[in-house]
Amino acid sequence: MSADPSTPIPVTDRLVIDFDHYSPEYRDNWPAICDENLAKCPVAHSPHHGGFWVVSDYVSVTRVMRDDTAFASIHHAEDPDTERPDDGTPRWPVARVATEFDPPLHSRYRRLLNPYFAPTAADELEPFVRQTVDALLDRVCASGRIDFVRDLGNPVPMLAVMKLVGLPLEHWQRYAEPLHGLLAFPTGGAEHRRCVAAVEQLGVELRALVPARREQPGEGLLGALARATVEDRRLTDDEVAQVALLVLQGGVDPTTALLGNALAWLAEHPDQRQRLIDRPPLLEHATEEFLRAFTPVPALARTATADVRLAGQQLRAGDRVLMSFAAANRDPDVFPDPGEVKLDRAPNPHTSFGLGLHRCIGSNLARSWFRLMLGRVLERMPDYTVDRAAARRYESIGIVNGFVDLPATFTPSEPVGASLPG
Repeated sequence: MSADPSTPIPVTDRLVIDFDHYSPEYRDNWPAICDENLAKCPVAHSPHHGGFWVVSDYVSVTRVMRDDTAFASIHHAEDPDTERPDDGTPRWPVARVATEFDPPLHSRYRRLLNPYFAPTAADELEPFVRQTVDALLDRVCASGRIDFVRDLGNPVPMLAVMKLVGLPLEHWQRYAEPLHGLLAFPTGGAEHRRCVAAVEQLGVELRALVPARREQPGEGLLGALARATVEDRRLTDDEVAQVALLVLQGGVDPTTALLGNALAWLAEHPDQRQRLIDRPPLLEHATEEFLRAFTPVPALARTATADVRLAGQQLRAGDRVLMSFAAANRDPDVFPDPGEVKLDRAPNPHTSFGLGLHRCIGSNLARSWFRLMLGRVLERMPDYTVDRAAARRYESIGIVNGFVDLPATFTPSEPVGASLPG
């Protein structure tokens, strides 16, 4: 007999689990941990990082993601200006503007950005990205050696997103290295602090560009933001710079991580790699399956705005709620044989880009860039072998599940003669 939904559950009756998505244990065993949570505790409370709810099953994750009234994106629902404590729930390391906005303000920002992330925008950028991929592969093809992260997976989306924003492409390495380092280096260490300082300095430089872009916007998102208004006021220089920095942050590492995981898996499954080589159209379905199986952004968080009951557990107003996309993507009630990577899986309603109003705005671009990179690697380096002993994953996969380095070898080949655009 089910409990009366109106009867609150005392805090002492919470289903509590020892779950820390930033731990080495989670990094090394996340599929098994997700499966166990799905089977035993689809909604449970973790005492780590000040305490938060972990939501794992597909139905509950989609409910939290779609219900913008009961679950707010802003960290402090009652006082939005309160400084956010380090409670361990995922956030991008530097930029904040727009990531924690709720309707109607979120919708107003979204309308500004939508034209730059539409399917047509991805189509327009495709020749640029294709040339960039070939130019970067040309740099290493004769050597027979590549680091799929540093030589391809990081620079391609970095250059593409800089083109999108409207920044000088010759400076791409100044952006790429510290933005990757924010996740690649252990938090709190000297290298991580250096990268945080470098990205903050990039934000200062972006801010300095805004006044000139108001007068001569040119091409790209930065100029459009500089001349845009929200709630009948022009965005401040800081707001423009923070939105641009958020686009730079969010537009790179998740795509890099997806490519690394896909290439590593295909190296271990040569028969499936050959399927993709023999049937290029399969790459479209395979992209969705790689997104499901290797969820690049494993989780995001919300704040409960009122007391709410979820999968038999009583959440209180102000509670932090972690939506485990990685677990929801393994829910056997939605995905048959979820632990198996099926390149032709369909339908595939994965949660990797989120759902509802907050669905990842860059999904069209990420898919396009990933397919172009993976497709050209399979065409030009079909026999690559990953050096798993030298490959390094992020110390923590709480924000992005990816690789620091992914070195590989292949049969050397001749360059195709591409040069970096710009």
